[in-house]
Amino acid sequence: MYSFCDLIFNDKATIRSFFGNTNNRSSLLGAKNCNPMKKLLLMFFLLPLAISIGHAQEESGVQTTAAPFLLIIPDARSAGMGDLGVATSTDANSQFYNAAKYAFMEGDMSIGLNYTPWMRSLSKDVFMGSLSFAKRINHRSTWGVGLRYFSMGSINLYDAGGNSMGSENPYELALDGSYSLKLSEHFAMAVSGRYVRSDYAISQENSNIKTINTFVVDVGAFYQSDTQVIGDMMGIWRAGISLSNIGSNVEIVEGSEKIQMPTNLKLGTGYEFLLNADNSVTANAEISSILVSNNDFGSLIYAVGAEYKYRNVFALRTGYFHEDEDYGNRQYATVGGGISFRNANLDLSYLINTSNVNSPLENTLRFSLTFEFGNTPNTPVIESTTASK
Repeated sequence: MYSFCDLIFNDKATIRSFFGNTNNRSSLLGAKNCNPMKKLLLMFFLLPLAISIGHAQEESGVQTTAAPFLLIIPDARSAGMGDLGVATSTDANSQFYNAAKYAFMEGDMSIGLNYTPWMRSLSKDVFMGSLSFAKRINHRSTWGVGLRYFSMGSINLYDAGGNSMGSENPYELALDGSYSLKLSEHFAMAVSGRYVRSDYAISQENSNIKTINTFVVDVGAFYQSDTQVIGDMMGIWRAGISLSNIGSNVEIVEGSEKIQMPTNLKLGTGYEFLLNADNSVTANAEISSILVSNNDFGSLIYAVGAEYKYRNVFALRTGYFHEDEDYGNRQYATVGGGISFRNANLDLSYLINTSNVNSPLENTLRFSLTFEFGNTPNTPVIESTTASK
């Protein structure tokens, strides 16, 4: 039986063994015989383990990064398609994947609200909420903002004797702004600046846990073709690339080695088959890699997803996400759907774990509510294939 604090210093195999035991997982946050500083640090280590952003090293166990919440997929549409989004069609939450997509926004303004329960098998009050907003400047450019708030819930603190020392509510947030510009009718680029705050500090004498305040940058590019004729159907090809969370290393524990931000490279493509005026099917694929020390392109993450739409009022989605066993072993299928009414869209997604590693999103639903306003200058026009030919 592993103790609560021992997990901080054990290797990845030991931690996986711990999480594989339901009794261990259910009692994890209630342990008392642990230094409160270590207990808070454990929460920091649990999050990157849950999303597997590092890999085991012989010397130090699980490698992690600062602000790992930046890698959590915040919205239900992308989550329903296997956690991809760098090259999907533009939506209100493009801010979190590839802001260059906003240049092809189907309207003048969009708003996104998202809620993601997190690690429900461990705690009922850990979640991430996010908000996005985009506004068209003119037919070539768009600006956007985004907010992500990750709550680690209430953590009860105890001294070595098991006496209560109160509770803390650590959190992380990211506030960012973006500018996207069409360089041609089919190609756009964007740059984003992001303020990141990770408040792990606790109000305890001699605590050496620091609050992180830092800035990172994203760059992205997106391509969207004209409507093309393929046999008796029409279609649109899309491709995208993004490099996110580019920033300097930060110090989490005073006097310790600085930790890298989760710089993430993503490359994706997709094709939307416009079956007729009412129905469309989109197939997407994406690869990504976390660019941290001692990590390389052998740790590529793969995702595929599909989306069916009927008259832009009803959608069904599915996807699959795969990560190598030596780099986290996240493997899961996803399903989702959405309905639209006038300017509003409601989406949800569900994760089906296919790995022997427990997922923090297993058996949980993610919710998104988005709004789109104004005309739709980039909406594809579907003509008869006979006329097109």
